[in-house]
Amino acid sequence: MMLKLIKSMVQAITRPIQYLIISYLRYLVGFPSLTHHDNQVTVIIEDSTDNGRINVIHGATQAYLLNKINLDFAKINHDLVKICVGECQFDDIYQGAELKWRIFVDKNNIGNIPKQCFELRFDEKHRDLVFDSYIPFVESKAKEIKSKKRILEMHTYSHCSDTWETKSLDHHSTFETIVMKEDLKRGLTDDLDRFISKKDFYKRVGRHWMRYYLLHGLPGTGKTSLVAAIAKYLNFDVYNLRLPEGVKTDFDPRRLILRVKDSSILVVEDKDTSLEGTTVALSQLLSCLAGFWSNGKARIVIFTTNNKERFDPTLLCRMDMKIYMGHCSFEGFKTLASNYLGLSHDNDGPHRLYPDIKRLIDGQAVTPGQIAEELMKSQDVDVALEGLVRTLEMKSLISNKIDEDDKDL
Repeated sequence: MMLKLIKSMVQAITRPIQYLIISYLRYLVGFPSLTHHDNQVTVIIEDSTDNGRINVIHGATQAYLLNKINLDFAKINHDLVKICVGECQFDDIYQGAELKWRIFVDKNNIGNIPKQCFELRFDEKHRDLVFDSYIPFVESKAKEIKSKKRILEMHTYSHCSDTWETKSLDHHSTFETIVMKEDLKRGLTDDLDRFISKKDFYKRVGRHWMRYYLLHGLPGTGKTSLVAAIAKYLNFDVYNLRLPEGVKTDFDPRRLILRVKDSSILVVEDKDTSLEGTTVALSQLLSCLAGFWSNGKARIVIFTTNNKERFDPTLLCRMDMKIYMGHCSFEGFKTLASNYLGLSHDNDGPHRLYPDIKRLIDGQAVTPGQIAEELMKSQDVDVALEGLVRTLEMKSLISNKIDEDDKDL
């Protein structure tokens, strides 16, 4: 283990040089800071290293401790800044050694941005046991916990606080429930499977193991649902980034990318790439992606836009796959009716209103989101479908009226 190697190296040199080496190691991999007082050792484990990278020891500690006290970190992380010093303390016992843990939030750092930290205190006589055995044990147990209790997370970047705000990815969509043409769905899942299977190839040739997708279509056509379905299919966390709409001189994509975990999806919400600030930010982001995500870990980058025509043509050429999320078809409606009302997707024994819905929905500019909104108004199948028919009839009348007015002009 790395800790044993560090210990053997440090013991062979003088104390002043020891401090220099430890400081450098902390800069590289987040080696915890140490203090001593009354034969007690205090270890502070921060969420990121001095150079901005995610501290892997912090992540392991988080999984181990919160599992031990039966807390779901994904649900409390966004509110963790409210935890007061001393409010979240607990003990652990390892091979007879007493270990005291505390979760606290450090606001006394650059920019006064709250940083979540773990504090570990133990007797000096247990120092070797802690670093040689206990911390590796924590890391090992954390891997087991994450594999057994895998809860996908959604990280949303806050430009104000310069942090990824985390919550559980609580979205119902999967490839079985999403409204999407079957041939397009199969093409996407096949592409994802090929990408994941090429790990050894990318590593051997030294290429970036990344895949770029563009999801385009009007609001409500299912872009967010598709992202959730991809995340569940790959078992990847999601990092959601909305690019700044104006020129932001302090926008630093390098810093935020360094905090993105391995095997994840970065979603870049692009409202309008014709804006100068957005175009600059997007170019900076792509340059950083190519420069920093080259360590052999799988990454998916998904760009979303409401208008593909306004997307920068030079950036458009870099997309590996462009996916149009269009209006809802009758087949899409049947998927939604199955999801929300429990109706069979088969054509055998359809509901009495299905012919009317098929007639009204074909050729209509209605999105899956609009259909879902109607179906959610009642759990009674007849009431929900009757409401949908009335809405579609109204949309049809409005559309016909607009067409007639256009002909008169």
